[in-house]
Amino acid sequence: MDRINHFIAYIYRSMQFRGTEGFRAAAMRSLGVLVPFDGALWGSGNLESRSFHSAVTLGIHQDYPQALERSRGENPMFSALLENMGTAVDMASLVSDEQFYSSHIYKHYFARYGVERILSYMDVDRHRNIHSLISLYRFDRDQPFSEQERALFEQAAYHMIHAARHAFFVHIATMSSGNQETSAAICDSHGMFYQAMPEFLDMLEQHLTDWRGERLPFELPPPGERLSVDGLCLETEPFGDLFTVHMWEERPTDMLGQRDRHIVNGVCKGMTFKEIARDLELAPSTVSNRLYRIYRKLGVTSRAALARLVHSE
Repeated sequence: MDRINHFIAYIYRSMQFRGTEGFRAAAMRSLGVLVPFDGALWGSGNLESRSFHSAVTLGIHQDYPQALERSRGENPMFSALLENMGTAVDMASLVSDEQFYSSHIYKHYFARYGVERILSYMDVDRHRNIHSLISLYRFDRDQPFSEQERALFEQAAYHMIHAARHAFFVHIATMSSGNQETSAAICDSHGMFYQAMPEFLDMLEQHLTDWRGERLPFELPPPGERLSVDGLCLETEPFGDLFTVHMWEERPTDMLGQRDRHIVNGVCKGMTFKEIARDLELAPSTVSNRLYRIYRKLGVTSRAALARLVHSE
């Protein structure tokens, strides 16, 4: 009992991580002390599509998640996990060893990756329709998982998934703190929400009255680029194998390009044309000319008026 309690305390303490990949891999490595394994998978995705949008593996080939997806039509583990959500399931409890090792699914999917024993746990966030799967694998057929190991894994997997969800919330809350105009969410490359601030969802509903969904209603902009759509602006940054999405209601300066916004920020900080030009590798006269074009776009006539406009946003 002490081992599982120490493990649970560790994963909640270690929620401060550099992206989800770092947290999930570290949590699985720690789990290996509790329940030894040769390979492991932690994948998440949309339950309806039954595919992984995000997956981290340990000790098993990186192509394995795609092979596992292809096996789902004939994989008894998947249907058993759906019927026993929140319960750890051992493949050996579903089919006999004789049946499993002579089956098509073993020969064409598991054997090629060295998988002989399988213990899995699935949880679904019904609000977002995101499923999370944690699976442990042993490559020695003579080392089955014990009932005690199954029970320990069930407890551990529950807390691993919930710790990750809480970590998502802490991350986006931190990203949004101090800026009441901007809210944040965590999405995968398909735009599926893994976590979102209430204000983020409120903005989508206010600006897109027909939107009712579990994902962004438009494509994610590449990191470093800004997307403006329906009165909203979005920027993304990588967050492990997911993305942090920042969103705010469009402001006058959002109609400017990246260089012009840099000029505006420099002017509002009191920088000279020469200093701004050095940052942008432009001539000072070019910065001056661009600034006056910015004035016309924004309807201002001086640095002071520009600063007032920016600070009022």
